[in-house]
Amino acid sequence: YRSQHESLIAFSNRNFYHNDLVIFPSPNAFSEEYGIKFQYVPSGRFINQHNISESHAVAKAAVKHAFSNPQESLGIVAMNSKQREQIERAIDEECKSNERVSEAIEFLREREDGLFVKNLENVQGDERDVIFISFTYGPSEAGGKPYQRFGPINSDVGWRRLNVLFTRSKKRMHVFSSMHHDDILTNERSSKGVIAFSDFLKYAEHGKLDSATAHTGKSPDSDFEVAVIDALTDQGFECEPQVGVAGFFIDIAVKDPGKPGRYLMGIECDGATYHSAKSARDRDRLRQEVLE
Repeated sequence: YRSQHESLIAFSNRNFYHNDLVIFPSPNAFSEEYGIKFQYVPSGRFINQHNISESHAVAKAAVKHAFSNPQESLGIVAMNSKQREQIERAIDEECKSNERVSEAIEFLREREDGLFVKNLENVQGDERDVIFISFTYGPSEAGGKPYQRFGPINSDVGWRRLNVLFTRSKKRMHVFSSMHHDDILTNERSSKGVIAFSDFLKYAEHGKLDSATAHTGKSPDSDFEVAVIDALTDQGFECEPQVGVAGFFIDIAVKDPGKPGRYLMGIECDGATYHSAKSARDRDRLRQEVLE
């Protein structure tokens, strides 16, 4: 799968795929380079189908990306076409104000997997290293509450559009929002899309799903794993058993003492995960390729 970090697919796996996907854990449990980032835009106002403050926040982030991470492809998605146009204008304004900015953005555009700015309905089939999402909606005035109208997300197939959007990025997803998840009011009559919208915003803000975290709390699978952990602990290493999210777990992960949130090594002991694989190809070939 395109995701290089489990957090990028964990939400869709749980909400749209019934946890049927096998997800491999990343060595970077918590990293600036991987996963989902959230930026709240307190000045954002949704007026006349667009959000000017949010478009400027996205444009400035795109410029920063162009200078600091030009080796990573970038895609930007808005919730409707008017916000897409607003973001394009904001990026053009940044380019006109500074020739170096214009050159950096042009470099991103000219890549084989070049920079794109699209709205929700048009993002099918695209994938990029980094995806920026402008959630667009928000209050129309300071201190106000957002109108509970979310365009195509309200429709019967709104959740499918969101699923496509949430699974476009390979390394990192950066969410810009002018509202918090509890600004979206849901009840038993709410569409699946609106509920997914609210739940994903909560996930982006807090980084946690009720049933999916990097640390499973599972105990080791066998006495052999316990013996390996004990030997490593005697050498001063901190270990974590059964690290993963869904369908696949590394038997032992050794924490990197020099980099909090990262694992130094993953150790397989050919335990339950290995034996439960349906074929030798799954056990010994595909699994090793993905882990490498």
